[in-house]
Amino acid sequence: MKHLFFKTCMSLSPMLLLSGCVDNSYDLSDIDKTTQINVNDLVVPVNIDAIELSEIIKIDEGSKIKIVNLDGQEVYAVTESGTIHSDPIDVKGFTAKPQDINPAHIDFVPALTSRAQSETLDYDFKTSTEQEVHFTTTEVDESIKEISALEFKPMAITMNMTTGGLDESASIMLPNLTFQFLKGLVIQNLPENYRYNPETGILIVENIDCPNQVGKVSITAVGLNLEQAGDQASLKNQAFEFKANIEITDAKMKLTIPSDKLSTLRDEIRFDINTTVQDLEPTYFSGKIEYKLEGDGLSIDPVSLSDIPDFLSNDETDLRLANPQIYLGLNNPMATYGLNAETGIELASVRAGGKTSFGLNSGELVRIGTNHGVDGPYNFVLSPSMPQKPLSAYAANLSHVGFTSLSDVLAGSGLPESIEISLVDPQLPLQSVNRFKLDSSIPPIDGTWEFFAPLALKTGTNGSVIVYSKTEDGWYSEDLDKLTIKTLNIEADVDSDLPLGATLNVYPINKDGKKIPNVTVTPATISANAKGEKLSVTVTGVIRDLDGVTYEAVVKPGSEEALSPQQTIRLSNIKAKVSGYYLTDFE
Repeated sequence: MKHLFFKTCMSLSPMLLLSGCVDNSYDLSDIDKTTQINVNDLVVPVNIDAIELSEIIKIDEGSKIKIVNLDGQEVYAVTESGTIHSDPIDVKGFTAKPQDINPAHIDFVPALTSRAQSETLDYDFKTSTEQEVHFTTTEVDESIKEISALEFKPMAITMNMTTGGLDESASIMLPNLTFQFLKGLVIQNLPENYRYNPETGILIVENIDCPNQVGKVSITAVGLNLEQAGDQASLKNQAFEFKANIEITDAKMKLTIPSDKLSTLRDEIRFDINTTVQDLEPTYFSGKIEYKLEGDGLSIDPVSLSDIPDFLSNDETDLRLANPQIYLGLNNPMATYGLNAETGIELASVRAGGKTSFGLNSGELVRIGTNHGVDGPYNFVLSPSMPQKPLSAYAANLSHVGFTSLSDVLAGSGLPESIEISLVDPQLPLQSVNRFKLDSSIPPIDGTWEFFAPLALKTGTNGSVIVYSKTEDGWYSEDLDKLTIKTLNIEADVDSDLPLGATLNVYPINKDGKKIPNVTVTPATISANAKGEKLSVTVTGVIRDLDGVTYEAVVKPGSEEALSPQQTIRLSNIKAKVSGYYLTDFE
């Protein structure tokens, strides 16, 4: 620039010599000695280093945006992780108590045989009355939806049959008793002289001695098949009922008495029947279960986005991620029962104006099976598409769950303040179970979760906009103070490692570090992964006090590759050309 000034002054010297020929008395003080010199395409030599993403995305300790290693490549990602666990799984038992059982009786009459001198007489069944056995409770655990079978603590059913009015020398045997009994019972240690059909409820007891004129029938039940019990047993609205009548439908009696006591016999002998039943206390059940998983450990703390790089915090930022991911790694303690678990999941972006919710694709759920045993792992990735490079910690047994709307969880006018992650109806869905143990605390479903959103930006006309910028200053001098620029043209060769196209703008800044106003910028376009491309940016307007320029690469995604700190935009062979005029005062 000084060389230019020197040449200009030399060209003006003859004019200055000529002025020495005028009258010395002439006053030259009123002559305007200001001279304007036009300049055109004056080259200002500058050297600008590469613009690297690591200079743009500043990672502070504790930032939600981190540099992570993804299969050997460092990329930027929003990431947060934690643990998850339910309360222990516990299906409460219940006790069905029997109502009081009213006494009954059975009548016998002599068989049609001679009683002349015989000491052993046969009696035939005449009539009997029923006894109602009724178990009931309203305290069945709400997770038990159907019962097909129960196993319970040994429950004794005892019938004492007593007669009176006979001489104490008389002895009685009941050779054949047939009962219409409770259906569906599972009998423990059924005596040899007992026969029981659970489908019909028929109980036959042979050869019951009645010492002291008292007979006893007793069985011990340890289970109940509700399918065999039919309408005798039911579960409705968590109320269990087992109700049936016991009745002797056929019987014989043999009476032995000394001959001299025959005259004391009556024409009809009655036995009074008193039945006692113990509580029904189930220990296992088979049927259908539906269990709601609960516990504070199922609540996931919101992911705060308060600590993010400045370039993402602009109100105009609208990030639409290509394939953000939520990982879940869980166990299934219910696998021993062949039971599956499932949950929905919902995210909500929180802004001052409220929440926007995002849910799984229609019909999609996180379904924990049984094929990997109790410990699993049962790993899931919830994302718009199955990632090509899933996180290694979750790679084993990995299942994909569709979550298309997850791409938009950061979208909107500026980034949200936080992201809430909620499990939706975590449960053991309605399903059949066999021999489920009651009142037994089963370990919880637990595991880990990770929200992992690589900064791979979704493409399209409504895609994200990110501005990479760098300022080159220190150009200001006395000479530039006298230069008024009307056109500033920046030419350069560009190399880019960004998988994204960009528009390059150049904004002149003054000696106060502020952008010079009222100028028009004609930007240049940088292709994705550009190598040695030529570009030219033109700035027109009145530019004074030039101290440098700010380069801004406005990026719109053209690729869904994750951004990496090693990616650069490098400008080389830069030429800054100015056109305008130089205004100085020659004294």
